[in-house]
Amino acid sequence: MSPFSTVFRELRIFCELRQTEFASQLGYEQSYISAIELGTKGPPSIDFIERLVQRLQLEEHWKKRLLEALEESQRKIMLPNEAPDELYRMFNELRRQIGALHPAQVELIRMALRMPVMLSHPPFKSLRPLKRKGEPDRTDVVEIIL
Repeated sequence: MSPFSTVFRELRIFCELRQTEFASQLGYEQSYISAIELGTKGPPSIDFIERLVQRLQLEEHWKKRLLEALEESQRKIMLPNEAPDELYRMFNELRRQIGALHPAQVELIRMALRMPVMLSHPPFKSLRPLKRKGEPDRTDVVEIIL
């Protein structure tokens, strides 16, 4: 299931409606609502979200959750025309392996994508232990466990 499917289903349950009732209020077939909840249909358009918000008179926080989930559920990625060859290679390697990635690989990729934010913090000045008065210089490696 996609993030949108999850939030969409949560909304329907919050509204205490069955799929047929939910579909009727929105003006869609029950099969379409089911397909969205199961994630077999791609994420709908922003117009769908607007219609949903209007027909169900949803509060702003539901609209925000739906829009965020819609963004997180996009299935297509477009590379800019000016993207370097290395970026094309990386995306295609990911595309070929996407269905077989281990959760640890997914987390490592996500960590790598967050690196610019992590690198914006100032680096540590020193990782060596403080030298105490009278102690000889130590060049031991300090192990940091995060």
